[in-house]
Amino acid sequence: MIGTIKLPKLLIFVAFILNLGRAAIQLIIPEKVAAITSINLGDGNEAVNLAVATCITLFLLAIGEFVGGLVSTYITLIARALISKDFRKVVTKKTFRLRAQDIEAQNPKEFISRITADTEFVGEFLIDLLVNEIPRLYFVISTIIKVSQMGNAYLVLGFILVIPVIVIGSLWSGSVSYNALNRLQASIAKLTAILAEKVNNIETIKAYNKTEDEVSSGYTAIDEMRNAQKKNTWAVAFNTLISNILFIIPMVIIMLMGATQLLNGGVSREQFITYFGLGITYQTYIAAHLTLWVLWKRAQGATKRVRQILHLEDDCGGEIRNLKDDRIEFKNVSFSYGDRTILSDVSFSIEKGSKTAIVGKSGSGKSTILNLIERFYRPEKGSILLGGEDIERYEITSYRSNCAYLPQNAPGFSGKIRDMLIYGTGQSFSDEKLYEILEKVGMKETIEVMGGLDYEVGTNAIRLSGGQRQRLAVARMLLKDSEMVLADECTSALDLAGSIKIASLIDEYAADKTRIIVAHNLATIKDADRIIVIDSGKVSDVGTHEELMKRCAVYQSLLRGEEGNAS
Repeated sequence: MIGTIKLPKLLIFVAFILNLGRAAIQLIIPEKVAAITSINLGDGNEAVNLAVATCITLFLLAIGEFVGGLVSTYITLIARALISKDFRKVVTKKTFRLRAQDIEAQNPKEFISRITADTEFVGEFLIDLLVNEIPRLYFVISTIIKVSQMGNAYLVLGFILVIPVIVIGSLWSGSVSYNALNRLQASIAKLTAILAEKVNNIETIKAYNKTEDEVSSGYTAIDEMRNAQKKNTWAVAFNTLISNILFIIPMVIIMLMGATQLLNGGVSREQFITYFGLGITYQTYIAAHLTLWVLWKRAQGATKRVRQILHLEDDCGGEIRNLKDDRIEFKNVSFSYGDRTILSDVSFSIEKGSKTAIVGKSGSGKSTILNLIERFYRPEKGSILLGGEDIERYEITSYRSNCAYLPQNAPGFSGKIRDMLIYGTGQSFSDEKLYEILEKVGMKETIEVMGGLDYEVGTNAIRLSGGQRQRLAVARMLLKDSEMVLADECTSALDLAGSIKIASLIDEYAADKTRIIVAHNLATIKDADRIIVIDSGKVSDVGTHEELMKRCAVYQSLLRGEEGNAS
């Protein structure tokens, strides 16, 4: 997964060199302090000059270590932010390249948390590993070598005894931190998903007087997150306690080993001061592994969830770039949403340049057929052919460029009317052309009253009605000029007269194109070349309106139901 991230190598290298330099300075400072204590100022000016020079050297070393730490911290924070930014781009790009069915299976709204929070933890761990870990190891190894050169095995033993104490504590606290933070991240993702869902459906909530119920469900999610935060707070407090213990115990071990040897004459006073000074920084560097371990456990939980996204297959397969505007065939296609079977062993064909309607009761699988053709979903069994080739073999961008898709709910994005019209067309159009198309779909006067093509439609095009969004979607289809039109009840928000007018417009525009239409209003598809009747996920019959009226009970029932509603 790291290979997908573009690392700021120069910044990492500079911070690494600075930290390596700081580690080298921290190795020198105890020796200089010990050297000062060994100077006898009564030996004359030479001793005084030596003491002054040593103090100046110590001061410069301290300043260098301080400035190096300051600059290193600043560079590290920048590098971490850049890594997190790049990682977010990777996850965002991957998210938009996934199949719709994979996104839906993961809960789309939880992706927000994955992109914002989880990626931050990964960047934090990577920077600590790349910038700090080798300088820590350099200092630890160099310290043990320096102490061993003092010729006293007990001093080396003291430094070695410190390691298992800190490692055991780090492993223990890291495990506690991982479990607590994992629960917290999951609760944050859940709350994000719940709030996004409720806000998007605020009108329905208010219309059915469910405000208090939804507030209660929101409170429940907030309480769950709060409980997770409390457990995480306890984990942080526990880690703080362990950190303090891991500071005190090693210091006691180092002090006892050094003091014992000093009293026994095993080391000189100068050696003891050097040993003790190195020991303070030594145990700090060893304890820093606790931080790295905690960061690793935190990142482990984050990467586990992010990997679930990155390991999903991209929605970009296929090697055939020249799309064949030809016959479409469903061969024994089956598809399920989880455990619920939607289509079962469906087979039919759609001729090039024909108008084919798909009808059936609600939930029978009509929209799923269009989603499969558009390659939002992949069949579990069977195959879908275009011109004799499996549609999965066509390069996805070329394939979809030749499909004009009109979804039922006609979703919109924030921006201007102009943006909604040209979205996905890959072209620019004059205002005259846009108004010409708007007039065809019956929206020109409405847009002019609103203020023109630069009218801001609001988030999710909330300032437009469902019918207006559907008319704009049809206008966009006219501008795109694709070889295939997939219309999924694209006039469901319009009245009968509006539906018939738009249906006639689509027929006029796409007279020589392949049209596949899911219709809620059967009056708009009676003239279809073929009508495919779907019942409970299976093909009940295929034929013209006249043929189906004679022999298909399901079609007759649908038509009677529509006539009954009309009356």
